[in-house]
Amino acid sequence: MLVIVLLVTFMIVYGTVEYVTHRKRVHSIPIRVHVNGTRGKSSVTRLIAAGLRAGGIRTMAKVTGTKPRIINQHGLEVPIIRLTPVNIIEQIKVFRFFARFRPKAIVMECMAVQPSYQWICEHRFLHSTLGVMTNVRLDHTIEMGHSLEMIANSLANTIPVCAPMYTAETNPKLTTILEDRARPLESEIHITSEDDVSIEDMRRFSYIEHPANVALSLAVCRHLGVQRETALAGMAQALPDPGALRVFTVTRDGKSLHFLNGMAANDAESTLMTWNRVIELYPNVGRKIVMLNTRADRFDRSV
Repeated sequence: MLVIVLLVTFMIVYGTVEYVTHRKRVHSIPIRVHVNGTRGKSSVTRLIAAGLRAGGIRTMAKVTGTKPRIINQHGLEVPIIRLTPVNIIEQIKVFRFFARFRPKAIVMECMAVQPSYQWICEHRFLHSTLGVMTNVRLDHTIEMGHSLEMIANSLANTIPVCAPMYTAETNPKLTTILEDRARPLESEIHITSEDDVSIEDMRRFSYIEHPANVALSLAVCRHLGVQRETALAGMAQALPDPGALRVFTVTRDGKSLHFLNGMAANDAESTLMTWNRVIELYPNVGRKIVMLNTRADRFDRSV
């Protein structure tokens, strides 16, 4: 019995010390950006971090998209090697790594899907000074709910306390949910528009980026004191996510075949948006062929 009491006491003391130490690490970094949403989290995390670095702000980032990566203050990427199943405790370990380099800003992609875990990631781990929500789409319905309204309520668990949240979501029903959830937290929702970026702006990217992602990232950088042109230049030069929409062209016998890798879009709405974007860029192509690549257990998410 005594052994059990001692063991429990040790675990309580250890947990308390670990939590206090983590809080000190968190608050040693003045700018903390938490990126959540259904689609585009990794891209927006990369864009914001690149924009802040271009503005002279010592920034590190973590993405958990196609391939989990830490992006250091120079824009170089370090792969995250996971020896155990994915766990949100990883965020605490990443903070420990960040603190060694004393960045002025960090940008972290939310890695949680379960609503309660999303709340923990924000209100126990990150305590962000600025929140970001890319959009609300019908995905991860088992964990977050079978309607857009339910998913919006789930994603709203990462709205920060007494800090702004920027979103590219424009559906009034969903933004109202976000605003209602933000009010008790004394936070404010800022809605951005893809109309704020031009075709010329988008041509600066070496891959096909979504205007909504760029507009959202520019708004965040502007809020944090980086001029639009400076931030945009940094974003255009940054490495894209491995799952970014790219065009590969093969020419033979005077004919060209364009292959566009849009396999990072794994919900029906995002796939349709990608398709429409491609049609805008290539309006005069002839035959169009769609190749569907999906896991056996996720067919209903993709179609």
